[in-house]
Amino acid sequence: MTAALSRRRLLAGAAAFAAAGGGAARASTPARERWIWIQNNAGEEVAVAYRAGQDYSGPAFARLQHLFRDLRAETPGPIPPLLVDMLSLLQERFGYTRPLRLISGYRTPATNASLPNAAPNSLHMRGMAADIVVPGLSQSDVVTQATTLSHYLGFMGIGWYGSFTHMDIGPQASWTRML
Repeated sequence: MTAALSRRRLLAGAAAFAAAGGGAARASTPARERWIWIQNNAGEEVAVAYRAGQDYSGPAFARLQHLFRDLRAETPGPIPPLLVDMLSLLQERFGYTRPLRLISGYRTPATNASLPNAAPNSLHMRGMAADIVVPGLSQSDVVTQATTLSHYLGFMGIGWYGSFTHMDIGPQASWTRML
């Protein structure tokens, strides 16, 4: 379904989500720029306007691709704009007052295979998933907001793993696995 999801449908859903209390933006006056503030486990941080209107910034995406790389293999992977949009919408729910902490973004197949609880067909290997923490917030609050976003837009996989939240841009699904 992700490939079939039109840009117009995504933006309309995001605007309606924001108008319904999903974020600071108003449906009648969409934000000119979209921002994301994110840190990875290597201590690197990016706070950037990655999109203006419907135009994505190549330099901003290059920085994000580096940040989302497989840190074990030091290998960058794909980073779909839709994943960044969903993370930004989630961050908007918290008023951009704190960064998202990226626990895992892109994973090579070798890294994925080496992780004891990783799904064999993980969307991390396609760059379509992120495991995150929002410092200072409970993971139950993070997963609740992510699940609300998923239900409102009609797609996204949301997993609660106790110490982090998994978000992906695949079909709508939710699960809990306390590790």
